[in-house]
Amino acid sequence: MDSEAIYHSLNNISQITTEAWADFEPLLMPLALQRHDYLVQEGARVSDCFMLLEGIVRVFYNKDGNEYNKTFFVPGKFPTALTALISETPSALSFQALTPCELVQFSFLDFKGLFTKHRCWESLLLRVLETEWIKKERHDIRMVTNDALTNYLIFRKEFPDLENLIPQYHIASYLGITPIQLSRIRSQLVKER
Repeated sequence: MDSEAIYHSLNNISQITTEAWADFEPLLMPLALQRHDYLVQEGARVSDCFMLLEGIVRVFYNKDGNEYNKTFFVPGKFPTALTALISETPSALSFQALTPCELVQFSFLDFKGLFTKHRCWESLLLRVLETEWIKKERHDIRMVTNDALTNYLIFRKEFPDLENLIPQYHIASYLGITPIQLSRIRSQLVKER
């Protein structure tokens, strides 16, 4: 666990004082996941936040035995069941490693306990929540207004090289299309080059 890199990554989101970091750093616990391991499973109660240092995590929900990918997390992001964490309810989503992953985890209650002493942590949480909300809203609008080709091109821009690291059916699920449709889109793009 490279504490200095974590500090710089968080500081790039929102300014963190050295005093605040000194109080927060002891809360960090390293966590390693193997491919297909779950970070959070549907129905679980959560109490920790996570920051992804290496690897890819997918978030999905299950309906009638079918999995629907909601999003992917890449290094520097926070694959945390925010709704379950904040509302103190079981998670409606599952978080699964698609590759071997290195993360840090920390208690949400301990983190919130730092807010009164160090307002910068509250600011950081607000920035993360704002970023995730904007990402979710934009994705939801695109999924109902764009065609599959446009959404695929946006996916490639938002997640460079991800399509080379994970199975294509996960990307198709995220885009709301079948793997056959995704294959046709990819073939069409190759022909257009």
